[in-house]
Amino acid sequence: MSWRKMLGVEELKPTNLPHNTHNMHKYPTNGNSAYCADIVERKSKMLEALALACNGLSITPNELYEALDSDDIENWFDNTISPLSLKDFAHSQLQRKLMDEGKVPEHFTLQGICKQCGPILSWFQGETESCPWCWNRLEDKPIPRPQSVQCMNCTHFKRTNHPALGHCARGEPEAIAGIWDTDFRYCLLFLPPKQHSR
Repeated sequence: MSWRKMLGVEELKPTNLPHNTHNMHKYPTNGNSAYCADIVERKSKMLEALALACNGLSITPNELYEALDSDDIENWFDNTISPLSLKDFAHSQLQRKLMDEGKVPEHFTLQGICKQCGPILSWFQGETESCPWCWNRLEDKPIPRPQSVQCMNCTHFKRTNHPALGHCARGEPEAIAGIWDTDFRYCLLFLPPKQHSR
């Protein structure tokens, strides 16, 4: 029931105003005017839960809220997502945020080799087809390395007419003559040549 019916007020009819003929009153819209308030209240409750989940972490409830999709939010209101799950989600989002900035999470203590990214720091050893740093590679963000790399093994190395010199296509610092291809250096932008499937 609308507030007009509750108060016994007649529905407004459009009327032209004599002093402002181009302006007219419009019919009030039907529907639940409390809908917007309900959305705000739901978001507020969700942000309170996310504030508890990210307590002590360097990530904000709003950052977590933006990372959730509508199904996640509905599941939380249906009590199918627990506060512990929200806490785990906050930790994973913080880890992703750090990695996007090129920072290594604390538990990435082992060295591995990703066929797409090259030498990486991770929680596992050995060689893999893809890794957590692949998101950085795809989004053109830095990847910390466990060791120095050789430019000659990087897709960004562009050889000059000299047999051992080249330049970095990504603009990494180099001498006036260029980069010696066999020198080892630490580079966050190193990418191995793409593997061709057989």
